[in-house]
Amino acid sequence: MIRKILQERGQALILIALAVAGLVGFVALAVDGGHVFSDRRNAQNAADTAAFAAALSKIRGGDWEGTGLLQAAGYGYENNGATTTVHIHCPPENEPYGGDTAYVEVIIESTTSTSFARVIGVDHIHNRVEAVTHVHPSIEGPMNSGAAMVALKPDGRGAFRSHGTNSTVLTGSGIFVNSNDDCAFEQVGNSLIDTPQGIEIVGGACLHGSVTPADTIQVDANPVPYPPIALPPEPICGNNAVQYGNKLSPGNWSGRFPPSGVTYLLPGVYCVDGDFMVNAHDTLIGNNVFIFMRSGNVHWDGNAQINLTAPQTGPFAGLLIYMPMSNDSGMIINGNSDSSFVGTILAPASDIQINGTAGTEGYHSQIIGYTIDLIGTADLLVEYDQSENVIVTFPPAIELMK
Repeated sequence: MIRKILQERGQALILIALAVAGLVGFVALAVDGGHVFSDRRNAQNAADTAAFAAALSKIRGGDWEGTGLLQAAGYGYENNGATTTVHIHCPPENEPYGGDTAYVEVIIESTTSTSFARVIGVDHIHNRVEAVTHVHPSIEGPMNSGAAMVALKPDGRGAFRSHGTNSTVLTGSGIFVNSNDDCAFEQVGNSLIDTPQGIEIVGGACLHGSVTPADTIQVDANPVPYPPIALPPEPICGNNAVQYGNKLSPGNWSGRFPPSGVTYLLPGVYCVDGDFMVNAHDTLIGNNVFIFMRSGNVHWDGNAQINLTAPQTGPFAGLLIYMPMSNDSGMIINGNSDSSFVGTILAPASDIQINGTAGTEGYHSQIIGYTIDLIGTADLLVEYDQSENVIVTFPPAIELMK
């Protein structure tokens, strides 16, 4: 009996020892494992931040490697070669970005000392994390990839509308509709929309009639940011505009524009606080002019003769009319066969309504608005030529790839 009791006690001790070992293992997994996962998260944050900082420094022509190392050290990962090693490469050494100088790679290797895991023979655990950023340098180019007519409204139906039996012919480019709504493009009546690059729509189209040709419409396009990330600089007009008989000199103008009796705008920049109105039977001619609508709307009558061309050189080359984001007043363009326009018409926060018939010269323009509405028998000819329209500077961008 005594021997049996001793055997049972011995077995119990073995079971207790095994249980204690298992318990220590679970504690080691919980405590040391938690430390390892915490270190990995922190190291990944450090790598991401270091990759962004190094890429930004590279864009600015600075010491990108030193900047990345400094950012990593701020998270506690100094490149000491013992507990932590930080590698910063441009171009990356690893695929799929290896050898491409448009990418910056940061690799952080860290060693975490264990506490309870030492009991089971594990003294250290190693982590390795990686981050890769893609550097897009500052570039110059046309707005919205050179689409001749652009509706920037990011959501909601009817960002671009076509009413009636209009005929719209675009050469050299196409139409872009930024709204993600199922009815981003709405058409009522039977329209001819002839454009070599089609109608690209982020959302969908609702047709209450027909659009010819039928394959013009292309849905599921990639959206663009709104407000736009690249807009032209806003001018500063130091002097006031002065009227000389039927001529107006460039400068600041408050009130109705142009003033009564003016039929010619002299070359230069006009900063307008007031409504830009051209009535029936009026004439307005301006070569090498840029009209900046600080406030007020634009309303041109269909029976007026308007011939305007944008500057060909200088900081506002190719920009004819600009209503900034702070001015969401509407724009109504009633053209006729005697009118012509050369240069970009830009109103990113405004609704643009186009009505009437453009002449054989038509619009040598890029027309960009919050929404665009083609009304009635608005027979339009839009001949897009990038050299005649505004070129903007797109800021550098950094994209986290990995």
